Amino acid sequence: MPISEQPKIQLVYKPGAQARGIVVVNRRTSASRSRAHRRRKYQTVAREAPPNFVADLQRLRDWPSMNGSLWRRAFLVKLTHAPNARLLTGSISGRNLKILDVGCGTGCISLELSRMGHDVLGLDQNERMIEIATRTKKISKSGSGKLQYEMADFDKWVGTTGAYDAVIFSRVLHDLPDPENALLKAQRILKSRGRILCLEYAYNMMDKKTAAWLYQIRKPLEIQDWYSSPHLPDDPGKGVDLIMREAVTGRKQHINTFEEMIQPLKRLFRQETFSWHLYHFWDILSDMRIPNPRIEERLATMVEKLEEFLLGTGEIQPALFLYKGTKA
Repeated sequence: MPISEQPKIQLVYKPGAQARGIVVVNRRTSASRSRAHRRRKYQTVAREAPPNFVADLQRLRDWPSMNGSLWRRAFLVKLTHAPNARLLTGSISGRNLKILDVGCGTGCISLELSRMGHDVLGLDQNERMIEIATRTKKISKSGSGKLQYEMADFDKWVGTTGAYDAVIFSRVLHDLPDPENALLKAQRILKSRGRILCLEYAYNMMDKKTAAWLYQIRKPLEIQDWYSSPHLPDDPGKGVDLIMREAVTGRKQHINTFEEMIQPLKRLFRQETFSWHLYHFWDILSDMRIPNPRIEERLATMVEKLEEFLLGTGEIQPALFLYKGTKA
């Protein structure tokens, strides 16, 4: 069955956010403890995936051995990876397109695009991820579109000029050393009027209201021994400050800000649509460890719905944006 439609939250980005309390942190500031934790967390799929693991959004099941990954529970994937896939596949118009999926990871989005009849090349520099994507392709029905995977670093990968109808960056542009050069390459390999799709995290958009909400969710879970991330101080002020620092400095050594991504996107492509979407709850669900699956599912759903409500009322800052543009 096709993946059902994902409701969108349309929020307008307003300049001057820094003056409203958004944290601006030196990217090279040391935050070794939380950085090490984040690095482990986002490498868990490659490290923990069993030999028979497949990342097929239409054949979801629990993978209990993947304790550090959202794939451990099918309902967590339904709340996270599946909506992201719907955002991207729902933004693709046309038939029999040639699509490049940069940083394809497990290949779950590439697989859905091939099921729509598109020819897809998924690139990822992680060998283990390419193994998972390839195995999923062999076991699952990939549709009428041609689906291929290649282990490659996009910064070093050449590509054929004017070869693709669409290029997708899904949660990867923030981590590339030079986002403008990456987007220049995407522009070069796109056909005339080809489209760019960028679903990306803007970590530096964190503000104190958002951090305070996250603290209110995380700290009670931690007290119950239901949360696996580094300890938050009992002092709410210190806890909020720590969450704000983690948002930028605690994820990886190099990270691109919202402005460093959106500015070259707007210079190199004609914007068609721009929207903000749910993200913060991903971190909570990733680290939440509730022994009772029914309680965990109910709480996970509640946190997701609460973020949707708070974003809709403007109470907290969004962090995940979708940019769709056409080659200028």
